[in-house]
Amino acid sequence: MKKLIGGQKLRNIGSSRYTDDLDYLIFDESDPRLFIHDSEDDIVNAANHPFYTEIWNMDLNSNEVSLQALLEMSVFTFVQHCKNLNFEKADTKEFDIKFLVRKMEGVCNFDIAKKYIEAGEITEVAKIISSVKF
Repeated sequence: MKKLIGGQKLRNIGSSRYTDDLDYLIFDESDPRLFIHDSEDDIVNAANHPFYTEIWNMDLNSNEVSLQALLEMSVFTFVQHCKNLNFEKADTKEFDIKFLVRKMEGVCNFDIAKKYIEAGEITEVAKIISSVKF
């Protein structure tokens, strides 16, 4: 099963941020790769990283990822882009975080991501979330 994630998923639920990438989350214990890039899709294999395994398990009985799972992944990815000094991509994830917080009407958390990021990073993400205006 492939679950659509990323920018296209966010567009499907109303985001104005354009992307032509197709990103999917899968769970395949037979493939040791975390990131799989084929000719058309970018795939994250949740079986190969504890963060993504937790995300997969959130929506185990669904063909789609929840808003909460999308927020968790956006937070985690935002932090990774910042660590890699890829601030242009970090900006897109900040946009996604704000979109999701609005979509969730501010009733959200990022408890899973908090287990995989550092205290200062948690503070920065909390500032982004608290900056959202309704």
